[in-house]
Amino acid sequence: MKRFVQLALFALCVAFSVSAAYNVFSDNAEVERRAALVACGEEGASSAPEPRRASDVCRAQMTRLERTPFGQTFEFTTAKRTVDVRCERALVLAGEYSCKLR
Repeated sequence: MKRFVQLALFALCVAFSVSAAYNVFSDNAEVERRAALVACGEEGASSAPEPRRASDVCRAQMTRLERTPFGQTFEFTTAKRTVDVRCERALVLAGEYSCKLR
């Protein structure tokens, strides 16, 4: 029984580490696009039949990016303002990203 608990704990730690590394090192182009749309505010909120790039809607220039296993923080400068946008997964290390102003 003790051996099973040790192996289960080890497997849990490995799974946590792999998912944390994936969150930090994976391609985040879609997350950047979502964050730029949030930074654009009302301009980026318009619904479109196909996905639009943030540059098509407004000129949000990313000036800072912070990636951790638990989320990503962006700072964007637009023509109107400078904003911080925080994107986090639905679950702690898994699920779809959602972004909101900080």
